[in-house]
Amino acid sequence: MDRARPAVPGRAAAPQRAPRGLGLSLLARTRTGVLHLHFGVRGGRTALLRDTQKAPLMVIRPFTLPCGTLMVFIVNPTGGVLGGDHSEVRVTAGEGTRVLILTQSATRVQPSPDGRAATQELHFEVAAGARLEYHPERTIPFAGSAYAQTLTADLAPGAEFAVTETLASGRVHAGERLAFASVLTRTQVNVAGRRVYLDRQRVVPGAHTRAPGVWGECDYHATGVFIGAGEVQEWPALPGGLATGYAASGAAWLRGAAARGPDLDRALAGARESLRRQLWGAAPLRVRR
Repeated sequence: MDRARPAVPGRAAAPQRAPRGLGLSLLARTRTGVLHLHFGVRGGRTALLRDTQKAPLMVIRPFTLPCGTLMVFIVNPTGGVLGGDHSEVRVTAGEGTRVLILTQSATRVQPSPDGRAATQELHFEVAAGARLEYHPERTIPFAGSAYAQTLTADLAPGAEFAVTETLASGRVHAGERLAFASVLTRTQVNVAGRRVYLDRQRVVPGAHTRAPGVWGECDYHATGVFIGAGEVQEWPALPGGLATGYAASGAAWLRGAAARGPDLDRALAGARESLRRQLWGAAPLRVRR
């Protein structure tokens, strides 16, 4: 046990060091949402075996879809994320599990007056014979906001995995197209320790920016990756709106863009079901909200 030294008359007291893990990091820790989920098979069905939740991140009660997949909604009851906020999500899908993770609402990235980014770190670990899907709602960066996300998936051989995400150019109907400061994302998928997919995006609008990268005049952008043992014979595509294909490693990738969010969502849902069926032989998802 550490004991405080008594003060010596006539000598200035030495400054007290903050215990390790506290001090300046305390504010950051209180602004960190934590969600750790561990799934396994119980009674022949996928179940949430263990979880750790720290506000503002939480999950509502999981329930099983008709296809046998266990669906979980991640919930953030606040009005959005602020500069300096951090979210940490870690998910383990044990052997034989079927897990679908969704978010209850869009991620609203609030303005950051001091320029600090809101950050999110996601890590997925998927065992052999398991399937994990992550399809969150849209990310909407408000004017003056900054956002950075890192997503890493570590898969065992024979694991199945998919992630699709959509990003808006801002609060379009409020006249905030490309008014955010920056959006940085990094998605990496490893199979048996070997990297099979890496996607980095850096969107930093300038004073005269109208069409960054593949967005063109579109306001909504989608990305995705699918890992599975099946072979894609019919690639879902929409001229000028959505494209899919194989990476050199065999991962199936997806890109999409649209002027309207609902149009992109419909194209993305169709492509997602097509790839799930061909790569995994999976039944369609019938999500109840």
